[in-house]
Amino acid sequence: QIEAALREAVQGAQEWAATGIETRAQLLERAADLYQQNLAPLAALLIREAGRTLADSVAEVREAIDHLRYYAARIRIEFDPAVHLPLGPVACISPWNFPLAIFTGQLAAALAAGNTVLAKPAEQASAVAALAVRLLLQAGIPPRALQLLPGEGERVGMALVADARVRGVVFTGSTATARTIARRLAARAEVPLIAETGGQNAMIVDSSALPEQVVADALISAFNSAGQRCSSLRVLCLQQEIAGDVLKMLSGAMRE
Repeated sequence: QIEAALREAVQGAQEWAATGIETRAQLLERAADLYQQNLAPLAALLIREAGRTLADSVAEVREAIDHLRYYAARIRIEFDPAVHLPLGPVACISPWNFPLAIFTGQLAAALAAGNTVLAKPAEQASAVAALAVRLLLQAGIPPRALQLLPGEGERVGMALVADARVRGVVFTGSTATARTIARRLAARAEVPLIAETGGQNAMIVDSSALPEQVVADALISAFNSAGQRCSSLRVLCLQQEIAGDVLKMLSGAMRE
């Protein structure tokens, strides 16, 4: 299936690259409209598959819609087909923590630039990705320009990265995996890698801070989106003089 998808992506690359900028932009905007019309089914899948709360799932659908509209707007303003030449087939490898927003942002950018896309979602959220791709194809994105390849990263993602027909990689995930991808791409000349990797988010609080605000912000940062954001609070650093009172309030708020 991977081999068949790669052949399709190569064969469809020239046709999609030749598609006018305005047409590409309109297709992305049509997909954004379909996302909006299907907000409830998308949100429901995010809740079921990724553990989202209702509010967080709605926010993620809206963020995905923003990505589609943003890249449509950018290519209208910035792109010159004589200068901004597509790469060809691009592998988009997305994470489980934002299975719709990051997934959509990656492929929207690649499609907007005129590349054919091999979309490899996180295996934990393949149903969300499948519905998204269905809507994008319904919007008019050619099947050769966008193909969904669900499966394990080691089997599917790395197979795409290792294939010489893939001319670019967009990856969001762990630093270790990004380094592995970079090493595999280093053997080939001029294959760009766009990688967004993990980190540790800290909040530093001194005695001038209002404890109630600290606690509210810490809870939102640590636990919104089921604690799955790359920016979720991991380390709370408190000035010693206020630590006892803040921790007591934080503990009560967490129990609540």
